[in-house]
Amino acid sequence: MRDAIWDLPNPHNQDIPSSFLNHIFIPGARKYPGHTGSPLDEPAKTLKAGVHGVPGGENMLAFASGEVRYFTVREAARLQTFPDEYFFPHSWTETMRQLGNAVPVALAEIMAASIREQLVRVSESKTQLPNSNRLS
Repeated sequence: MRDAIWDLPNPHNQDIPSSFLNHIFIPGARKYPGHTGSPLDEPAKTLKAGVHGVPGGENMLAFASGEVRYFTVREAARLQTFPDEYFFPHSWTETMRQLGNAVPVALAEIMAASIREQLVRVSESKTQLPNSNRLS
């Protein structure tokens, strides 16, 4: 968690305008049994889209002090490896649903590169067939 969000300003401080898109404090976070948030110095839990809205207990940051707060959209976007320039124009709830359903950008890039590599390999092997095996 900390590695992904270390340079973002504290969203509690409303007096400092953030230069990061979608980095706005959302009040009301609370933990309850089974929903305790992601500890700052551990890998993040999976972001969840939820069935009826966002299950807030999973989409929040847990501090060593026991306090919790909801992820900002920017923090969740960073966990999903979206670039900071990417703007989410919808409400927090809708955007968190989208991020919970999203494939992390870095994973998608790796998968796409691998698929492309395989397609190129197959294409090259077809062009190297002897003439007698090709259809006229």
